[in-house]
Amino acid sequence: MDRHAQTIRNMFSSVASRYDLLNHLLSLDLDRRWRRKAAAVAFNGRTPALVLDLCAGTGDMALALARQCDGAKIIALDFARPMLERARAKINEAGLADRLVAICGDALRLPFADHSFDLLTVAFGLRNVSPIEAALREAARVVRPGGQMVILEFALPPRGLWRRLYGFYFFHILPMIGRWISGTSAYAYLAESVALFPQPDGFRQLLAEHGFVNAQWRPLACGAVALHTASVACVSDRAPDQPAQVRRCGAPCCQGSVAR
Repeated sequence: MDRHAQTIRNMFSSVASRYDLLNHLLSLDLDRRWRRKAAAVAFNGRTPALVLDLCAGTGDMALALARQCDGAKIIALDFARPMLERARAKINEAGLADRLVAICGDALRLPFADHSFDLLTVAFGLRNVSPIEAALREAARVVRPGGQMVILEFALPPRGLWRRLYGFYFFHILPMIGRWISGTSAYAYLAESVALFPQPDGFRQLLAEHGFVNAQWRPLACGAVALHTASVACVSDRAPDQPAQVRRCGAPCCQGSVAR
């Protein structure tokens, strides 16, 4: 693990005990609604056999997925153990341990075979992974061809009064409240990381360059949050100059089953 990753892991470990409180407080509790929306979009009448929630933190996205779809088995993966400890406690409290498990792992080196998952989700965590291109390649590797990816991420609203008001809150008020409650500068990092992460149209292009097709996004919270969706490309879907992310399109996982 490089120095950047170690710094991020230590930072999230240090705020784990107050992470949920701060998420709900600083978003005015809207983060719960955003996750429920992402879970509804992710399933959309489908029942994936196996789901991977990356950068799972304290498990809120994975729990939203489990509550949305009774039939899915879900793995929540994060590299900060204190966050996972809280996720496991919440999973047990919700009585969902029979179909939702939290494990420690690295989004850049996922401990899963190719084409293992029908669906992959990430909620407000992808911008913490570097390089993002490597994370997308790993995501495309472990999801079956034709499988889905759903990502929630912060964004900067379109120009205008809302962007100015949002910017003042996000870059000045939010870090101050976060520092006061958590005792760390983690929430100053949050604002900085959002500013550096590709904005929605740029991220859609990044998805297209790293094994995904049908990439789309929709704004939430008047553009302060982006909900991205995409499918993993089959061989026939790739552009001629795009690296292969799947070995063949006729694998069993491409027909709806997933190797376990």
